[in-house]
Amino acid sequence: MIQRIIEFCSSDATMFWLVVGSDLAIAAAYFAIPITMAIVLRHRRADIPYPWLWLLFVVFIVACGMTHVVHVLSAFAGAEYLRLHAAITAFTALASVGTALAFAYIIPQIKDLPSPLQQRAELERLVTERTKQKDALIREINHRIGNQLQIISSLVHVEQRRSDNSDSLAALDRIKDVLKSMSDEHSKMSMRDYLEEAERRSIVSGKAGTDGSITVGPTAA
Repeated sequence: MIQRIIEFCSSDATMFWLVVGSDLAIAAAYFAIPITMAIVLRHRRADIPYPWLWLLFVVFIVACGMTHVVHVLSAFAGAEYLRLHAAITAFTALASVGTALAFAYIIPQIKDLPSPLQQRAELERLVTERTKQKDALIREINHRIGNQLQIISSLVHVEQRRSDNSDSLAALDRIKDVLKSMSDEHSKMSMRDYLEEAERRSIVSGKAGTDGSITVGPTAA
């Protein structure tokens, strides 16, 4: 039994169908790969650098697949498809050499392309930088608003000391109450902005701060 299996596996017919089957499988793979590449290129063309290189590579793979198809035809028909075989082989040779030269030409430019890791690092750097600028601007705005409220409150206080008119004093009291309400609201918003900034910093640094003190810009008393 074992001897028969060995004879079958080593027979010319088995070798013939093994070669034919292998060629067909390789050809199918060669045709499937460029189809996938073409679909990716169609939907992500803007994200793929050097799309012409992709197209050239697709032509090269298809040409390689055609050579295996011709091998199968030649196996069944002998020299009848010799001219077709020669033409496809020559076309494959041209596509292969063209693709190799294109890759050799484009390698210096490909080496300069940023990797996804580099792009992510640059994006994180820009986000961190812009966030710091925004936080600094918010702190400056809060500081200036607090100063202005403090100045207005001081002016009202001075006018209260100078005025002896009951109507004027009542109006100044109302203004002072409004300023107090605005100052309290500004204090809450400043505190919220500070906490949000501290949270962003802790996320970026990967650890929370150990100092529990909170400093807010000057506000009206």
